[in-house]
Amino acid sequence: MKRAALVLTGFGNVGRVFFSLLREKADDIQKRYGLALETMAVARAEGCFYSGGPLEGRHVSRGGEPWTKGNPSWREGFRATDVIAELGPGGCLVECTISNLETGEPGMSYISSAFHGGWNAVAASKGALVVGLPALRALAAENGVFLKFSAATAAALPTLDVGLVSLAGARIEGIQGILNGTSNCILTRMGEGLDYTEALREAQDKGIAEPDPAADVGGWDSAAKILLITNTCLDSTYVLKDVHVRGITGISVDFVQSARREGRAVKLLATAAPGRQGVRWSLDVRPSLVEASHPLVHVNGTEKGITFLTDSMGSVTLTGGRSSPRGAAAALLKDIINIYRPPF
Repeated sequence: MKRAALVLTGFGNVGRVFFSLLREKADDIQKRYGLALETMAVARAEGCFYSGGPLEGRHVSRGGEPWTKGNPSWREGFRATDVIAELGPGGCLVECTISNLETGEPGMSYISSAFHGGWNAVAASKGALVVGLPALRALAAENGVFLKFSAATAAALPTLDVGLVSLAGARIEGIQGILNGTSNCILTRMGEGLDYTEALREAQDKGIAEPDPAADVGGWDSAAKILLITNTCLDSTYVLKDVHVRGITGISVDFVQSARREGRAVKLLATAAPGRQGVRWSLDVRPSLVEASHPLVHVNGTEKGITFLTDSMGSVTLTGGRSSPRGAAAALLKDIINIYRPPF
């Protein structure tokens, strides 16, 4: 049995669900992969839950909320780097902090420190990856560790698995994706008769949209994802300002319903396409009129989808994948398993 220590940074929606999912799947992972994945610490800005052994639910929360005051497992001022140094190399950082697309922090510092300590890293947050992916990949290679981030590029939809593994040998000549479940849900409901404000309010009431939905409806979440997918699959170095972004605010319900009556659909489409002579690619996020023949036209609600256009495999499309904290947590778990499982 191979044992791997995990340190979880960030204990919001995705972090909490990951913590629970790992405990739920522990026996199955041991039986199927011969892996014992143990969450040794949960790091927050002000300290760590850390007891020297694998953490259980009772160590970190009471009544579903983080428990710090009077908790013998809570170590005020103790940092993720302290835990990594104490445990030694070979573990895996699970990065789930709130994304900052301008500075990359705090994820950038967490991931860099993990690499210096001989730890692998998997990430659900996008900030550090958007700001410094080339530098992080170089640092991982320098230290002989892995960086994986499926959860940051459309949660459970395996965009990178397909782009990097399934399309090996093919040249990618274009990428088109519906990469944000919130905006897609709103546009779907507008096609069914709600105006934008009503559709957004409904999505917020159901917990689909955040109280501040700007990153989703403004197109920036999709922009970050298409940037990461493009840079990873093409080994390119585009930055966020290279993506032309227009969100779904201001879209009229009449336009969306008219498209639906014609068998078409309005989607917030994220695209990457080669420019003239294929030298510099164009990255774009905008509401687009999708024809009835397009493979993504029936991707509705919170579902996501992506189409890769290739030279030798044709058009390859995948859709679905749970668009929720559990879907993101499952993608994190997949990446961890693929770091430690025997090659096949």
